Amino acid sequence: MEHAEIITNAYNFTKNAFFSITQFPRWVILFFYIVGPIIVGFIVATIALQLIVLPILVSLLVGPDFGFTREVLSGLLQFLALLLGLSCIFFVPLMQGYCYRLFRSGDSMPDTGNFWGLFFNGWRINVTVIIYAIPLIIISVIYMLVFMYFFPDTGMYSSADFLDMEGMIYVGTVFSYAAVQFITTLIVLLFAFIGITHLCRTGSIREAVNLKTITGIISKIGWYDYILSLVVMSILYLMVTFVVVSLSQVFSNNLVVMAVLYVLYIFALVPITVFFIRYLSEVYDTAFLPEEIDDEEFDFF
Repeated sequence: MEHAEIITNAYNFTKNAFFSITQFPRWVILFFYIVGPIIVGFIVATIALQLIVLPILVSLLVGPDFGFTREVLSGLLQFLALLLGLSCIFFVPLMQGYCYRLFRSGDSMPDTGNFWGLFFNGWRINVTVIIYAIPLIIISVIYMLVFMYFFPDTGMYSSADFLDMEGMIYVGTVFSYAAVQFITTLIVLLFAFIGITHLCRTGSIREAVNLKTITGIISKIGWYDYILSLVVMSILYLMVTFVVVSLSQVFSNNLVVMAVLYVLYIFALVPITVFFIRYLSEVYDTAFLPEEIDDEEFDFF
């Protein structure tokens, strides 16, 4: 596999798709496919929680018995509204739906229209992601039960006394959970990336989560080449994220600058996502290239 050639092709595809005046409207549309569901969900959740839920909670919890104030409850509900707004990127998966089209589009950028098509195709990707996430969920549930049984008083995220045996067991359990979850996440991602690509190419969730099929595709690509391609994608993504996080630390006291930085970060994620999809698509396609037959004779050896 020629990694340099694949990276160059993915870069040229992304450059032609976004970096011109005529293509800028597509960039803006895809940006709103990410932030639009978040903004709408946040506004709707805020209205519902502040106008309907807040008065009920005030009547029940504000008083000498519980010690809550209206301001505290309003702040907690606003935080919940933010979480609900962020979750809308999953529940209204317009960007995921466009990614589905992009995996299938070949050498051209697909159309951005037909919201229902984007929605349902996005949910195909969501369902596949949920299925691949089952091992992570099971591990979390098992460890949660372990912590509830053995550490009912401290909880999973509480501090522990490092000097006594119980504290050492507690810390060891926390680290084992982190290690198991980290290793499992890497293994899941290894199969999930090709699984999602295979889903978009075949349209079959069943085939996308068939580990025998996915393992066969990765074997045809070559485990070394495939893992190296994931490392390259991770490095590029982490570089962009590191720059944004570093700048946000510098301007941490300026909320306006922080907001602008994160908006620009999401704006930059649009071409970055397209680059990754194109890159992963070309890596996937190498599994289906015809084998080169060497017809040369070596009788002179």
